[in-house]
Amino acid sequence: MNRGLLGVLIAVPLLLAGSGLAVAGAVQAASGGAFGTGERRFTTSTAALKTDEIEVGAETARAGDPMPDVGELAEVEIVVRPADPRVPLFVGVGPKARVESYLRGVSHEEFVSADLSPFVPVFRRLPGTSEVAAPSRQSFWVASSSGTGTRTLRWDKTGGAWSVVVMRLDGRPGVDAHASISLRFGFLPPAAIVTLVAGTALLVWGVRRRRAA
Repeated sequence: MNRGLLGVLIAVPLLLAGSGLAVAGAVQAASGGAFGTGERRFTTSTAALKTDEIEVGAETARAGDPMPDVGELAEVEIVVRPADPRVPLFVGVGPKARVESYLRGVSHEEFVSADLSPFVPVFRRLPGTSEVAAPSRQSFWVASSSGTGTRTLRWDKTGGAWSVVVMRLDGRPGVDAHASISLRFGFLPPAAIVTLVAGTALLVWGVRRRRAA
């Protein structure tokens, strides 16, 4: 095959990919720099609210252990605002197995599924004792934020099975808070620029080679 034609054929998908990355980057920027959910109020009379990683379909979402995906390239930001700003809260991300061991035998609620439009979550209550050891004393959290007022947790997501919990800082029952989650893909702008530049250069080279042939 003529090298010029081959260059053009390779350049086209590069330009399409670069354009897609640029559009995604623009959408992310227009959304405040991240793709995220709106704030929603969550309450429980138990010691904790817990969710595993979430698999998202066209109209629904459910807790699970999703296969590696593009989300593992994102920075996760979880913002939790207590209904009563005087109540210290804890929000943390930890290995699923360690979190489940920590909450075993403790009454808490875990996310099961949700309809996405409109967003209607379903939680399952697990029975147990009313209190648990203070979460801040546990060593397995890979990211956490605790204290009074709005808590913001940022975590560079990696492969593995993870769980997120929201609790009172002292481990006592009763959680009432507004929460939102967002993903920021920092690679989008530079990846778009590199891909578009490479595709453009290859296209120009290919066209020139064909004309010279």
